[in-house]
Amino acid sequence: MFWSKNKNSDKQKKPPQKGLPCDSGVHSNSDKSQRLRKEALANVRTARHEIGEEALDRIAAAMTKKQHSVVERAKADIAKTDSDRVKDEIMMMFGDR
Repeated sequence: MFWSKNKNSDKQKKPPQKGLPCDSGVHSNSDKSQRLRKEALANVRTARHEIGEEALDRIAAAMTKKQHSVVERAKADIAKTDSDRVKDEIMMMFGDR
């Protein structure tokens, strides 16, 4: 047969790793996640200190104003609407001219 079992395959297997099975994945991912969160928070604190609270408040107000603008609401409505209907409405607008 062409798929004979290799008798040496058991010898080629990797030796088991030392330690408990739970040491390999769960805790290291959790530690990495905690480290990344701490680093991100430190970066935010540094940026907030450098930029200043007043500038951040102005940026937040500008972003909020933009989100509530008529154009942005229209874009959101168009995105929710069926594309064929939008196409038909545009074609009707050009046909009226």
